Amino acid sequence: MAGAAGIRMKNITKSFPGVTALDNVNFTVYRNEIVGLVGENGAGKSTLMKILIGLYKHDKGELKIRNEHVVLTDPHMAVGKGVGMVFQEGSLLPNLTVAENIFLRHEKGFKKNGILSMKKIDEEAQCQLTKVDSKISPKTFVRDISPAERQMIEITRLLWLSGISGVENPVLILDEPTTVLVADEIERLFRIMRELKETASIIFISHRLEEVLSVSDRIEILKDGKNAGDIKTKDARIQSVEQMMVGRELAADHYKASEQKDPTDVTAVKVTNLGKKGSFAPINFSVRRGEILSIVGVLGSGKEEVCRCIAGISKADSGSIEIHGVKRRIHTPKDAIKAGIGYIPIDRRDEGLALQMDVVSNITLVTLKNLINAGLIRLRKEREEAMHWIQQLNIKTPSLKTQCVNLSGGNQQKIVLAKWLAARVNVLILDHPTRGIDVGAKEEIYRRIRQLSAEGIAIITMSDTLEEDIGLSNRMIVMKDGVITKEIQCPSKEKPKPVEIIEYMV
Repeated sequence: MAGAAGIRMKNITKSFPGVTALDNVNFTVYRNEIVGLVGENGAGKSTLMKILIGLYKHDKGELKIRNEHVVLTDPHMAVGKGVGMVFQEGSLLPNLTVAENIFLRHEKGFKKNGILSMKKIDEEAQCQLTKVDSKISPKTFVRDISPAERQMIEITRLLWLSGISGVENPVLILDEPTTVLVADEIERLFRIMRELKETASIIFISHRLEEVLSVSDRIEILKDGKNAGDIKTKDARIQSVEQMMVGRELAADHYKASEQKDPTDVTAVKVTNLGKKGSFAPINFSVRRGEILSIVGVLGSGKEEVCRCIAGISKADSGSIEIHGVKRRIHTPKDAIKAGIGYIPIDRRDEGLALQMDVVSNITLVTLKNLINAGLIRLRKEREEAMHWIQQLNIKTPSLKTQCVNLSGGNQQKIVLAKWLAARVNVLILDHPTRGIDVGAKEEIYRRIRQLSAEGIAIITMSDTLEEDIGLSNRMIVMKDGVITKEIQCPSKEKPKPVEIIEYMV
């Protein structure tokens, strides 16, 4: 690690109505290093980075970039100083090509006699993409490429912008870059990050601590808007980092397997010859009341589409779905809700929440008709219902009227869960329920899933890792190429090992 500091943030304080997001936080990024930034949801990571890229202005404190005092007013100014961010949600325009996205707002540099040369744009894009080992065609539309390639394009754009600004050792901020990647894509990203470290510094934000430890040089920990620790990675252990993040020692029984209950003998969901051409062949399985069933398989195995068909997001071509012994026609999400099925999508921001609406409105979104009397919403009853679930799920929000867009990822996920619990569903489908949330919030989600199964709700889940699937489920079905290849029991005291399952997945 070079001794010179590329970024130095000192005593940074930032408050919003009802909450202090950052309280005298210090944060340094040295030249040619990868620093991991970790903390629970709501710890202040996002606020600190938004100050660093000019989206927010800090109330107190100072920011130095390469020993120069700066006050950043917008992300464009930050990029001019060599600081850019690849957001978790992405910022590319899907209806433009790769090349057009890379050079967006800088097209005039490719004009001759007032005419834009697409040939020059594509050639320069190809040159820049080579630097991040991307073989994607510059002429490809962004909507047609994978999440992994989109990240490479965003990194390429930031590096190019820093280059034309004449900045040495730019700083790249990667916000949860691995959440939508598979194992080989993650390894490729880490290899590129290590190569980029020769000419840039990287801030790596992730809830996957094993990845932070594997790729970073140093780890900075935030808790409740304050500094909680700064550790060289070679001296760090996952358990000690977790303890600094949450302020307590986490339970050894991480997935709450000791709280696992045996399901009843009553079948809650029965799928018979359900099929969708191009996604999965006709399959059969059932889920009992109080059972947690994990459907596992690699990307493209068909598991996601099976769950989307049960939830009414997609329409199956054949077969039937029974809920508590009654055949249900489920062609739309509305049909699923009527059948008592709740669905928490993998993309909570775009599919699970109305981000510009407040907390109370999101929680009561599905059940609003039950809160109407004589054409008017019973506002007091609505607030009471929302407050009940806020307390039950330990949702951290300044108020009931806070817009969901301003909450942390973990609290957003809890609000999606609260919405379906308020609807009193008896079947709950969880599509990667802990993706993008911190270890403390995960423990709360695991505990709540256990409680829901103990209350008799049938749960179908697809998780980020095999360990999570194994740890949570009573039973697993494995899918490969659209068919079920194995059914595996997962009793609390005799959980299978991942190696026993992988052979049926690949």
